[in-house]
Amino acid sequence: MSLVEPTVAPVRQRIDLGGAWSLSLLEAPGDAPTRLGGRELAALDLAAQVPGQVHTDLMRAGLLDDPDVGFRELDQQWIGRSRWAYRRSFDWNPSANPSAAAVDLVADGLDTVATVRLNDVEIARTEDQHLAHRWNVRDVLVPGENRLEVIFDSAWDAAYAHEREVGALPTPYDAPYPQLRKSACNFGWDWGPQYVTAGIWQPIALETWVARIEHVRPLVSLADDRTSAAVDVVVRAESRTEYPVRAVAVLRSPAGEVVASGEANIDTASGAASDTTVRLRVDAPELWWPAGHGDQPRYRLEVTLVDDATTLDTWRRHIGLRTVEISTEPDALGERWAMVVNGRRVRIRGYNWIPEDPFIAEVTDDRIDQRLDQVVHGNANLLRIWGGGYFATESFLDGCDRRGILVWHDFLFACAGYDERDAALALVRAEAEQAVARLASHPSVAVWCGGNECIWGRQEWGWDDLLGEHRSWGAGFYNELLPSIVAELDPTRPYVPNSPWSTLPGKPTSDAASGPTHLWDVWNNLDYVHYRDVDPAFISEMGWCAPPATTTLRAVVDGPLLPDNPQVVHHMRASDGMHKLNRGLQPYFPVPRTEEDWIFHTQLVQARAVQTGTEWLRSRERCAGVVIWQINDCWPVLSWSTVDADGIEKPSWFALRRAFAPHLLTIQPVTPGGTQRPAGDDGLELVAVNDGAASWSPKVRVRRFGADGTELASAAIELVAEADGTARAALDAAVATPGDPAAEFLIAEADGLRTTWFFVPDRDRSLPAARWSVETTLHARDLYVTVTAETPIVDLTLYTDRLAVELGLPGSALVADEQLVTLVPGERHTFVVSPRSRDLRLPANAASLAIDHPILRAANDLAPRADV
Repeated sequence: MSLVEPTVAPVRQRIDLGGAWSLSLLEAPGDAPTRLGGRELAALDLAAQVPGQVHTDLMRAGLLDDPDVGFRELDQQWIGRSRWAYRRSFDWNPSANPSAAAVDLVADGLDTVATVRLNDVEIARTEDQHLAHRWNVRDVLVPGENRLEVIFDSAWDAAYAHEREVGALPTPYDAPYPQLRKSACNFGWDWGPQYVTAGIWQPIALETWVARIEHVRPLVSLADDRTSAAVDVVVRAESRTEYPVRAVAVLRSPAGEVVASGEANIDTASGAASDTTVRLRVDAPELWWPAGHGDQPRYRLEVTLVDDATTLDTWRRHIGLRTVEISTEPDALGERWAMVVNGRRVRIRGYNWIPEDPFIAEVTDDRIDQRLDQVVHGNANLLRIWGGGYFATESFLDGCDRRGILVWHDFLFACAGYDERDAALALVRAEAEQAVARLASHPSVAVWCGGNECIWGRQEWGWDDLLGEHRSWGAGFYNELLPSIVAELDPTRPYVPNSPWSTLPGKPTSDAASGPTHLWDVWNNLDYVHYRDVDPAFISEMGWCAPPATTTLRAVVDGPLLPDNPQVVHHMRASDGMHKLNRGLQPYFPVPRTEEDWIFHTQLVQARAVQTGTEWLRSRERCAGVVIWQINDCWPVLSWSTVDADGIEKPSWFALRRAFAPHLLTIQPVTPGGTQRPAGDDGLELVAVNDGAASWSPKVRVRRFGADGTELASAAIELVAEADGTARAALDAAVATPGDPAAEFLIAEADGLRTTWFFVPDRDRSLPAARWSVETTLHARDLYVTVTAETPIVDLTLYTDRLAVELGLPGSALVADEQLVTLVPGERHTFVVSPRSRDLRLPANAASLAIDHPILRAANDLAPRADV
């Protein structure tokens, strides 16, 4: 047979059953309200949208006020404890596809404990939110109108029933989330609300077919010299035809030319889905690289099932040609741990990713695109999909593929013990097999990880009281089942049993001498300068908490935005979070008296904390990756995020963009440890970090300034940082030793980069209150805000949400190109403020707006108080 593309439409057809459904309440707990929106709860029946979830349908109908606001979260708990029914009718015409041998009802995701009925016949029961389902309904369908019903039982009830059966399992929260295969953070987390959802949260459809492709796994390998690539196209397919069926694979270059093709027969003897492999060879491959290391060319792979000259099914994806490995190498402290892509070490600058919304069906592709742009524009090259949420969607991963964002993907286990008996084992196996097979085509997916903090929890969190010595808790998943699935279905990707994880035999999993570790002691207990006490191999979690933008928090809180407001406290979920926020402020700022001061100072400490830790770790050649907790929020909350729930970048995002730059210039103490201090005996050094593929030779100018902005000393230093390397030089005492530590600071500059060093914390400094002048001009779509310094200005920040409100716009409407700018007298900086939406135009009066405090803030914009 010719490999020319068939022109016949695929016999496999999909009939979408999404859109308008009805939603009815079947049963509610005793604490539920009797009326909702003026309607009797017992007779509740309303229009619903599929994909969707009960909460969003109730809000769309005006029957549930936004539960993010105030304490309303507490008023919706009954929803997750109720039983609900989704119903719709549809017409079925058997003659529409007369050649079809099979007719399946396909549900890509049901949340969570569901009974599916078609024409009053029970088709199935489900109990795993993360599974896609397929049921043969050919004999249940009738010509004409058919009735489909999906009944959702209470996830709470199901979890407690399982707990009664197997016993309590250890968790950090008072919720039975590990008893059910459902997104763990639905039950609340230290950054998220407790919205226990139910609904048809993924597409649902009828499919008719003669033969179908279940999935395709393109397994890529490269020759040692990378002059050729092999793609083993593993096709899992099923056929109901008596005739021979072939899988035909065609690979097109990024330019669209056919570069490889092949075919293989499908085994139809068993009547079940089976694997067939078509090997394709590509000479002179265009390699896919992570962001900052090269381009992201993608090849177009098309697989068709053909029966004689008829196309029965088609699968199309873009794939990338690349390899990824984990490199371990013994060193003086333990063992290094690094990601290697296409034979090149890639130092990781990344973020952890949590679910973007508690009502996950509401997350749009545009919202994901905005978040992924913030990742890559912030100089990050990896996202870690945390194990308490969901498996990544195709659109999410396609966005990562296009941008060169590596993905570390946890399997869905988080911070708890898990039942390993046969029923649980079967569910976990099924969802893991589906996930690995579905994600295999995406070049961005780099690492599979067994789960988050589960092995660490077993070792160090006192689980013995619940588990005893012999009860299972999940070890078989992480050490046996999951690695075997990865090895069988996708051996091209590495697997890590858990995060954190030590690669040294006999060491606790939290040991930082090897493998990925979590660095939380600093936020929990210490001043952020103590990030400099550590020299780990790889950090897969660290972070610092702060409030969201003023407008984001104001939308859900009545009263002052201060830590003694109970509604503000309700929107802080971190354990002892307010105390830790205030403790973090104490070395730097007096007790804030206004909400503007409190938000600015806590956000500024967050920015400095993550920047200090990241720059220290990147300046240490040993550490091959820093993954910050976290990039995003799922609701308006005080959290570790650098982008809040309205999509507004906190100052920490800008600080990390600087700390994540492929070329980093930083000033650090010569030896690890301790306080922000004068150079002393240890001294300071200038470090150039180069994550690029070519050497970098910055010519650095280092200057020491006094409180009035006078230059007191200077030095010129030339460094050569080789590719994937660092260069360092001790600063001469004439520059690095201050005459008055409280009044002096350093600025180092090269190649458009600027870094600073202050010898004492803010509250001990004798810098004058910041003074500046401001000019504004409107250029096409952008507002230019030029600030000229009259005194030293430290960490100048322009709050675009406050500016937007002044212009009558939503707080998230504007974004600035930079924040946290330090200037000496006479210097000027122009902030470019742009609309986020291409459709938005700034009002003409924007150029005449007087911009000052509190839109503009600086760390020294208040004179120091003599009594602190």
